Amino acid sequence: MTIQTILQDYKWVILFYSTIILLVFIFRKKFDIHSKFLAMYRTKIGIKLMDKIGVKYAEPVKLLGYIGIGVGYVGLVAIVYMLLMNLYNLLTIPEATSAVSLVIPGIRMPGSPIVIPLITGWIALFIVILVHEFSHGVVARAHKLKVKSSGIFFLGPLMGAFVEPSEKHLRKSSDTVQYSIYAAGPFSNILLALICIPLLLYVFTPVIGVMEDDIGVKLVGITEGYPAEKAGLQSDMIITNINGKDITNFQEFVTELNEVSANETVILKADGSQYSLDTVSDPKNPKQGFIGVLASNKPATRLTNDAIYFKVIAAVINWFAGLIGIIVVLSLGIGLANLLPLGPVDGGRMLQVSLEKIKGKVRGNVMWRNVSIATLFILLINIFWPLIKSISNLIF
Repeated sequence: MTIQTILQDYKWVILFYSTIILLVFIFRKKFDIHSKFLAMYRTKIGIKLMDKIGVKYAEPVKLLGYIGIGVGYVGLVAIVYMLLMNLYNLLTIPEATSAVSLVIPGIRMPGSPIVIPLITGWIALFIVILVHEFSHGVVARAHKLKVKSSGIFFLGPLMGAFVEPSEKHLRKSSDTVQYSIYAAGPFSNILLALICIPLLLYVFTPVIGVMEDDIGVKLVGITEGYPAEKAGLQSDMIITNINGKDITNFQEFVTELNEVSANETVILKADGSQYSLDTVSDPKNPKQGFIGVLASNKPATRLTNDAIYFKVIAAVINWFAGLIGIIVVLSLGIGLANLLPLGPVDGGRMLQVSLEKIKGKVRGNVMWRNVSIATLFILLINIFWPLIKSISNLIF
């Protein structure tokens, strides 16, 4: 990919993130700058609402916080297990691709077939982060801890939000109170996803189904270095035929590809053109054919009515459905990522409290730092595996 191609494909993305960096620089005096890269803008926005909910509904909030502790520790174990299994697959299966990746709206990360839309992605990300941080504040207020500030931060062009309870009073609180406050953010993200999933399945999907007819399967990602990319297939193409059989939905797509073995030729029809691909071995099943595509489980469709008003209504409904779908993905991803036993994130803070309780403050903190370093090392390998693999291929 040439620089000219990158500029053409990512011009709006570059403009968006450049504007953020420029605005932060212009208003830098209003930010607290930490380590030259982290810019924090502190406000009092939302604190009164945290007070109102946390104090008025203190007992139900506390109960949810206690439930969140159990969910948090289960999530911590689950995310560590997933990281280790993903690392094991990367080290033992030559063709394996990492299931762990950074998510930056509008940008396709190396090794990841998924791209989150720029504007919709940032709206979803804002909602997910807002719910996460607001929950920390509400649970803190339910336990009568002061919330000093709320605000937004920028790490380069990346934006986040924060709620800042009094660290001094928090560390003096009981272990259970600390656990519940730390777990509140990830737990709220999981709850948000659980609320959005049935909304998507039982409200938006049936409505959209009435307004559209299925015509094929849309590709949402192409894995680098595999047959699909080499043949010229691209994201957003619509597959309508595989080996002479018409495809109208995701199940038919999967069924046809599952019948293909490794080292066979597959003929695909995408966007009206025909593509010939020679399959390779599936990293998880060497006998199974693999072409390196990620398809949407939602069929590609066309509207049942060509009227302008119908198209506008359909576009609005589809946009909201897409937004909710992205919220589910980001909410689960951010919720679990924050449960990693890593330094300052929620899971790390929960582990720190536990180790201090079990081993004492000094030994507990030494163990906590060692676990954090090990987790960071494993996480970086998982994220940057495509780069590590490219460098190793060049050397060896």
